[in-house]
Amino acid sequence: MEGEIKKSILKIFKDRQFLLGILGGIIIVAIIGIIIFAVAFLIKGKTNDTTDNSQQLTVQEPTTAKVTASGISTFSMKKDAKICQEDGKPIIYLFSTTWCAHCNWIKATFDQAMAKYVKDGKIVAYHWETDEDDNTDNTLTSSVEKQMPASAQAVYQEFDPKGLIPAFVFGCKYFRIGNGYEAKNDLASEVKEFDAIIKDLIK
Repeated sequence: MEGEIKKSILKIFKDRQFLLGILGGIIIVAIIGIIIFAVAFLIKGKTNDTTDNSQQLTVQEPTTAKVTASGISTFSMKKDAKICQEDGKPIIYLFSTTWCAHCNWIKATFDQAMAKYVKDGKIVAYHWETDEDDNTDNTLTSSVEKQMPASAQAVYQEFDPKGLIPAFVFGCKYFRIGNGYEAKNDLASEVKEFDAIIKDLIK
């Protein structure tokens, strides 16, 4: 009787070992499966990242040429540029947003400088400013436009394909991303360079 009890206990113990072995095997297989899935997911993610980066690398600003006009130092010049005009006058653009501190630093100075040239009939100017709701207004007019026209969007995409702000485009010839003299808080030098560019465009 005592021997049978021992046999029964040993059988139960062996059965438990067997079951634990099976359970352990299942767990190991599941862990290996999870690891394989995770590695495959990461590899796929890296492939997609590489694709995205290669697409971003194809987005480029216009080819530039050496600036020869005097007084222009912080702007680039598009190679073989054809000056964009409206009513026979060069078009000046500033693309900005209401929430960009760098845009707000230059806003009033740019608008005042351009308004003077517009009033004198020397240029056509647009300051397209986008707000938090994606409404885009030309701040140089009293009306509220709400939307940038396709022609201005095309200029913005050509000269600022990464969508950085503020973005300046003067006559589709000179362009600059960011302010040139903000680090020195020098608005006077900004105006001086604007004047030099416009002088070159209207000569």
